[in-house]
Amino acid sequence: MTTANLQNGTAARSAEGLSSDAIEAVAFLARSEHRLRVLELLSDGPCSRDELSDRTGVTRVTLSRILGDLEDRDWITRRNGEKVYALTGLGKLVYNDFTQLLGTVSIGQEYPDVVQRLPTDWFDFDLRCLAEGQLVADQSADPLAAARIVANAIQNASSFRSLLGTFIALPMYTYEEAVRAGNEADGTVVFDTDLTETMLSDADLRGRWQTIEAATASVTYYSLDESVPCSIDLIDGETVFLTIDRERDIGFDIIRCTHPDVIGWAAGVIDEAQTAAAPLSHHTDTADT
Repeated sequence: MTTANLQNGTAARSAEGLSSDAIEAVAFLARSEHRLRVLELLSDGPCSRDELSDRTGVTRVTLSRILGDLEDRDWITRRNGEKVYALTGLGKLVYNDFTQLLGTVSIGQEYPDVVQRLPTDWFDFDLRCLAEGQLVADQSADPLAAARIVANAIQNASSFRSLLGTFIALPMYTYEEAVRAGNEADGTVVFDTDLTETMLSDADLRGRWQTIEAATASVTYYSLDESVPCSIDLIDGETVFLTIDRERDIGFDIIRCTHPDVIGWAAGVIDEAQTAAAPLSHHTDTADT
């Protein structure tokens, strides 16, 4: 049997394993953005027919057909004979899974070389939000180009908060210069367990963060006793930088995003990490006693 025959046989068996009804249902939803829009609106709570008409912008005839089709599939239900509609349990699952698929496809198109390294299980937001972001300086001849963008953002910010699993020295150096000049931002940095070891064992880095904290007379750097899958920098509460390590090449990729859902997620994750973290200086105090 040839390789082509083997591949065709595998594809046929995979196709046979999928229900034709399930495939048709996905195609049914994908063929109409208005059907998806109705499910999206109902995912936020029940809506009247008039509300759905106003917010979808479709004609009443089209809306009636959409609602009837969705009811027939048991994805939505009409409450007590009233003209108020809500998602069923099945409808919620269908909508959530379909939007997750759309998110995966969207970021796959936007960042084809990065998507497989994104910790999507960690992200508590619709992945389509990242499609509105930007991959910064990913192929620049300057290996520090992307890091400079983050460093400049920190330098020009009034505040920044970071949770780091990948260390880029340039933002720390830039922040140290700002501290010496007396115009530093209000900053908080949480290192994961691997970077904590680096900050403690590297004499130059240890001297730098200790100098920064001595000059500001405040705790800037914290240590989290766990690993994080990618780094998060939240600048002025309005811009998020996600830094992802490259698996084979030296370096990293950075995505900049300003979507409110990503910002809210980043703020919550950093809050949780800082609550669980201890000041980095506590590790040096323990080691010195």
